[in-house]
Amino acid sequence: MPDIQVDVSYAGENNEIAIISARGFIDTTTAPELEKKLEEQLALNKYKIIVDLENIDYVSSAGWGVFVSEIREIRENNGDLVLVNMSPDVYDVYELMEFSSILKAFDSVEDAISHFTGKQPVEVKSTSSRVQASYSKPATIQDKRNRVETTSQTTAPSDVHKKEEPGSRESGIYSYANSELGRMIINVILDNPYYEVKEIARALKLPRYGGQKVSPRAVKQELKQMGLFDRQKRFEIALKGRG
Repeated sequence: MPDIQVDVSYAGENNEIAIISARGFIDTTTAPELEKKLEEQLALNKYKIIVDLENIDYVSSAGWGVFVSEIREIRENNGDLVLVNMSPDVYDVYELMEFSSILKAFDSVEDAISHFTGKQPVEVKSTSSRVQASYSKPATIQDKRNRVETTSQTTAPSDVHKKEEPGSRESGIYSYANSELGRMIINVILDNPYYEVKEIARALKLPRYGGQKVSPRAVKQELKQMGLFDRQKRFEIALKGRG
């Protein structure tokens, strides 16, 4: 039995909204399947995407990375990727890791559809054998939070770094670094914006990131010197690098 099942449905007057529904758990082994479905929708020019996590019990850093990795392209095409129906455990991680600064979340599919259309959702047409007429499920975590409708669109940050050079995105990104270690850390961040300090230190041991044994304490110090110790700022620089 597969560890994840991913279905895609569509909503909106012109089926312009893709609803990706997953069942199971999302980790390093199952995240590629979710990523494949997301990339398929982008290839179809579907840039209004709802990810329904109602039947997901666990999301690892690899899973969160899938959601974040395409967000810049999606928003550059006047779209958005939003999450709905998170369980309390998944929502706790969403809040703890400060993904609310990057990704909007809604209590239900209907709320997310209204976010895109500004009106009541129309019939949802499924690409699977099951045709779902509508989503009328009440919020599962309403008592745990007031509606999370973060207005952040991850636009260009105003004060992440003062020395960005407009002529070159790469030089602007690496201008954060004051040392070769800083450059290697930035390389890790660009590929893995959701990594914590200890994970960055482990990644630096890999040949592609310099193959150095660096302590988490040294990584933490370097991040502070670069002004990138804050997780949100690391996400912002990663989004710049993907542009």
